Amino acid sequence: MSVIDTLKHSEHTGENRCLPCTAVNVFVVVLVGLALGVVWLPVAGFVAVAVGALFVYFWGYVVPGTPSFAPPLVAAVGLGGVFGHGEDDTRQSESLDANVSPDVMLSTLLNADVLVEDEDGLFLTDDARGEWEETMATLRTASDEDVADAVASALPFEATVAPEFDGFSIDGPSMSVWLSRPQAIADVATLYTVVERGVDSMVALAATEPMRMFADVCPECGGPVEETTTRNCCGGTAGLHDSPEHDVLGCVDCGAVVYEFHEE
Repeated sequence: MSVIDTLKHSEHTGENRCLPCTAVNVFVVVLVGLALGVVWLPVAGFVAVAVGALFVYFWGYVVPGTPSFAPPLVAAVGLGGVFGHGEDDTRQSESLDANVSPDVMLSTLLNADVLVEDEDGLFLTDDARGEWEETMATLRTASDEDVADAVASALPFEATVAPEFDGFSIDGPSMSVWLSRPQAIADVATLYTVVERGVDSMVALAATEPMRMFADVCPECGGPVEETTTRNCCGGTAGLHDSPEHDVLGCVDCGAVVYEFHEE
């Protein structure tokens, strides 16, 4: 392995390079360089472009959060097809759809002592929360490859799971889904926790997204989560360009979006 190869961030370069991310970052770097060259010194603009280009080459991007916003941004301006990320690309999905009735799912989770209901609403039982958070803590320290393996093992169907764009692409017989790393960790923990209590695996699959809204800690870093908006949450979501001020459950520490509240 050469010195140059050791400097590269393999998750975002080489065969894993996100072309929309590269295009957006090159545009930003050139724009900043031109601005510095005009308002200050030409050499400053040249240096900015050179340094920015090196970051893009070695790391894949220079603008924080690029993998979260660049692909949907490129699709939103009609250039998705140029980079293979058109509007019909189902990679942007953020939930695992099991086609299970919400009423069936809710009653099943209540009967299995995953959820408990009182006059204030629905809550996770202490036992379920403990196991759920313990599983998330274990996955939190795992590599992307190990998390991908955990996702594939937990799913109730055969699927190809691979790290992609700071998350995971899941290609199964009836769905093609992309999940961010925090969401994938939470969903795997849900599948293990719920199935462990005798719940049908497809019902457990349907519960993965709803379970995220019960999170007290971030699946990604373990920090506290709170209700906020995507505008104030530095992690963003795959659908950020559509509704930039969606209400979400986001991490205070790392900005990861754990759950996006749906409009009624």
